[in-house]
Amino acid sequence: MELKKFIIPLIIFLLGLGLTYIGALLKIIHFEIGFFNGNALLSIATFLKVIAVVYVIIMLIVFYNKK
Repeated sequence: MELKKFIIPLIIFLLGLGLTYIGALLKIIHFEIGFFNGNALLSIATFLKVIAVVYVIIMLIVFYNKK
């Protein structure tokens, strides 16, 4: 299995991880810019991480069903 196939989910997961840190920082300092507050960023980050993990699971299931 080529590891290059996992680049897209890895990027999505890392983006979610970065947004988690930024959202946590915004919650700690009680800062918000319109819609972008800590809660919104943490929700978006969690959604992105779940999408990345589900995408990898689907890729693995498809790969092992071909064998």
